[in-house]
Amino acid sequence: MKILTKYLLKSLLLPLLYCLSGFTLLFIIGDLFDNFSDFLENGTAPLEMLYYYSLALPSVMVLILPVCLLLAMLYSLSKLTRHSEIIAMRAGGVSIYRIVLPFIGIGVLASALTGFINETVAPDSAWRAEQYLDYQDRGRADDIYFARNIALKNSRRNHVWMIQKLDTRDGSMYNLELIEQNADTSDAVKYQAEKALWLDGRWWFMDLTVQRYDENGDLAGAPELILQQEMRNVRETPQTFMAEIKEPEYLSSREMRRYLRTHKGLSENTVARLKVDLHRRLSTPFICLIVTLIGVPVGAHTGRRGAFTGIMTAMMLFFGFYLLQLGAQALGKQELIPAWLGGWLPILVFGAVSPLFIHRMR
Repeated sequence: MKILTKYLLKSLLLPLLYCLSGFTLLFIIGDLFDNFSDFLENGTAPLEMLYYYSLALPSVMVLILPVCLLLAMLYSLSKLTRHSEIIAMRAGGVSIYRIVLPFIGIGVLASALTGFINETVAPDSAWRAEQYLDYQDRGRADDIYFARNIALKNSRRNHVWMIQKLDTRDGSMYNLELIEQNADTSDAVKYQAEKALWLDGRWWFMDLTVQRYDENGDLAGAPELILQQEMRNVRETPQTFMAEIKEPEYLSSREMRRYLRTHKGLSENTVARLKVDLHRRLSTPFICLIVTLIGVPVGAHTGRRGAFTGIMTAMMLFFGFYLLQLGAQALGKQELIPAWLGGWLPILVFGAVSPLFIHRMR
């Protein structure tokens, strides 16, 4: 890595680290104002509070990382411009694209990190953090961690599920019924189990009763009683059933796509709303890259005018971005524009305009 790249990265990463630490601390303090009395009333131990914030922080990080990246970039570029360092680099034959490349690289890495967190960690962690708060309020695990009376028709696999109780912590199910149907929706096999465990990527049904049907839908012999059986042909996972009880904001894009594939009878408006949420989740990581493209020209041009001017200009652009995002999502959910455009419109608009500002820096 060249000395210039190291210097530019250091000028950005240090303020970025400070901003992340500060905003994280502000979130924890603000959340404690809301929940600390409940923690005290329920005798919550410090380690349990730490566990709660370990669940809440991933989704918060997705929200604060773009803001922190923008502020850090404004500070770094304003400082470089104010001290005439960018002019000195240009005078030394360094192109403007070479100067901004490390900043854009950090934006790309931040987008990749945000995408990973947003898809794998944040949705489930945020949902479990809400569960934990509900447990603190009501204090009964049976009310909080168990979902009841779940009915699911998986049209893709011709499976009909009826589950009396689902443990959301490990995915185990109690008093369930699974009906495998033929292509004409007639029953082929009915499984009734006292309990189902998810072990090593497979369902194991315990205390199982199996009733088979002939091609006419009539009983084909007496029911078969089995102590336990590995259900190798059952492809549904605990996440499949969790998607039935979670709000869309707590689903990853993969879970949303699976939900749309397995629920063919949804209304057009419901499908549109879910697709907008799906595309919003897919587009969210690119906000970090857009922030980088906004911050580079604004920070460089306002360095001599003071940091306040740069911050206000960038914040106005940032506010405009989120205003456009909310408007596009509302239009998409009302089916006035395509669902994919409702999730991607602000990314497309700012992604097309921002490089022009960088080009004008020449």
